[in-house]
Amino acid sequence: MWLALVPLGVAFVLGVLLLPRRAVPESVPLPVPDGRALARVVAGDHELAERARREPLPAPVRALGSATRAFHMLEAQGAEGYRLSEARRAVDGALGDATAGSLEPLLELRAVEMESFLEELRRFGSDGTQSEELVALSGSFIRSMTFEGWCEGRSLAPEPAALRTMFKHMWNGFVGLESRPEMRPTLDEERALYAFYLSHAHPSKAMRDALTAARRGAHDPAACTAIDEAERAGTESWRIEHIARLAAIDPSYPADYARGVASFRRGDYGASVKAFRSWVQAHPEGPLSLRAQNYLRGASAADRVE
Repeated sequence: MWLALVPLGVAFVLGVLLLPRRAVPESVPLPVPDGRALARVVAGDHELAERARREPLPAPVRALGSATRAFHMLEAQGAEGYRLSEARRAVDGALGDATAGSLEPLLELRAVEMESFLEELRRFGSDGTQSEELVALSGSFIRSMTFEGWCEGRSLAPEPAALRTMFKHMWNGFVGLESRPEMRPTLDEERALYAFYLSHAHPSKAMRDALTAARRGAHDPAACTAIDEAERAGTESWRIEHIARLAAIDPSYPADYARGVASFRRGDYGASVKAFRSWVQAHPEGPLSLRAQNYLRGASAADRVE
């Protein structure tokens, strides 16, 4: 008889464990790129780069490469505005000629420059020195990474997969080809980049400047605590913005669930309740379902207290 009660006891315990419970949201889920798909992209880019090394690129494409390098060098030197304007016009003029035919040579140019960029970053990681080649390829990239808090000394936070996607976006955006589908990074490249963004969130530039000024004037624990809370809220706002961008690229990403976590951490419990409720209604079953229900209860309780 006692043995017969064992399955009932196990079922009861499991049932209790599976009931929704109030819980505090922890971490935002990160997109997971397909490693094999990324490897195929790397191999494809390397093939394009090798082709550019073996066979001379068309003259208009080479002219575009020279114009972008010249602009980056002038920018790094702090050149006067009119010189930068002239250099920018040279880039735009070269782009018109370079895009007159197939975009394949431009893909080759970007690929060979990207491989050089990654090699120069490896050297930067070894000795901390920005080479002239790195500046010519990426302009103020290291300075921007340092400003964002993603570079300390000679250590860069992004992994190579994220750096590759950063370079493609930077290159496309600078020359003006971000709208061309052939030039866009793949979905798995975007996932690698946004996994970095969501795990290294920070407040916007304007808020970081305001927080720095506020910390200089803080003279008591209450003021310091308020500044820390404002920084956390700013960080989560930045994260929510990038969750929305990722959701527009990758419909499979659990955006409502992620928004629920980030909104709770920001202290916006009403928005957290709305996001988790939306996720639970759309996904009553699945790997995140029970956790979302628990977080929904926690967010609802926090919203009532507030």
